[in-house]
Amino acid sequence: MDYEFEVTITVVVRVRAENEAVARTVIASSALSSPSTEEIRMANEDEFLLGKRATIIAVDFDKPDEESVRLISVEKEQ
Repeated sequence: MDYEFEVTITVVVRVRAENEAVARTVIASSALSSPSTEEIRMANEDEFLLGKRATIIAVDFDKPDEESVRLISVEKEQ
């Protein structure tokens, strides 16, 4: 049987950029993309080695909207 779950996650993404606007642009395009087929295959192999008899078929992430990206801190480079 195939089961499909919707899971709410919270992610903290640290970005080093010239300014906040530039940093925000890379979050949706790079940091929160769905895993590749190869990454899913590796996760399945790890789970199989741990004795778990379930296979991940696909993982899809919705792109965050601009309002959902909240700045929580700013640290200057050392």
